[in-house]
Amino acid sequence: MTEYPNQPRQQGRWPAQPPEYSAPDNRASSRGAPGYAPPPVGRRRGHRARNVLIAVLVLIVILLVAADRIAVAYAQNAIATKIQQQAQLSTKPSVTIEGFPFLTQVAARDLRQVDISASNVREESLTISQINATATGVHVNSSFNQVTVDEINGNALITFANIASALPAPLSTATITADPSAGPNGVNVDLGSGFATITGQVTLTSPTKVDLHIDKVGGLAGLLGGQINQTDYPISIPALPVGLTVDKVSVTSQGVVLYAAAHDTSLSQ
Repeated sequence: MTEYPNQPRQQGRWPAQPPEYSAPDNRASSRGAPGYAPPPVGRRRGHRARNVLIAVLVLIVILLVAADRIAVAYAQNAIATKIQQQAQLSTKPSVTIEGFPFLTQVAARDLRQVDISASNVREESLTISQINATATGVHVNSSFNQVTVDEINGNALITFANIASALPAPLSTATITADPSAGPNGVNVDLGSGFATITGQVTLTSPTKVDLHIDKVGGLAGLLGGQINQTDYPISIPALPVGLTVDKVSVTSQGVVLYAAAHDTSLSQ
């Protein structure tokens, strides 16, 4: 065993051993030992104040967003009601005001974009299956009961079944399909069981009328006399909302699509 030269040797015994090493108590040294300094009271209070401020700001943002969404829902409903009343629609259209935040648009009295859609718009014997329109440059008053629109563009779909139902018998029960081989906006009219082969075109004759023009009749259709031998079948277009005026038509696989536009129109009329 190693002797320690600085330790006096007791008679008949080994020199006394140095005390065993033990690690310092960090908790004691960090709290009560000399040199320990607790965080300043002002710093702790500053942290708490900052956390409270952040929480308040988050709450304010949440409340502002909620208020913005409530306001836009009110405005969309008010505009939809105005469109329904003006166009005399049986159901209220869907209105979506684009852009966020909405309240800044209200403050300026200008809405960037308003999307409008309506389904099953019917007038007399014709039903328009779907109308979609986008309005830009929308100016409103504070109550949203007066709305003016710089420009609006949209389209409306009339299915072939609805086209047929607006025609006189026996065409009212025919199956109409798109037929590109029949020419621009060409259609095929099938009376069933090979009874007749009829082709023609759908044309726009005025902003309020489309025409099914028959240019070829085959099969046994001649036996029906003048009902099939006439060449034109005019169909009135229901009035479209927001002052939309039809200026073009096209035939698709779903039916006849009407393209419409309006400028400097109003919902306060």
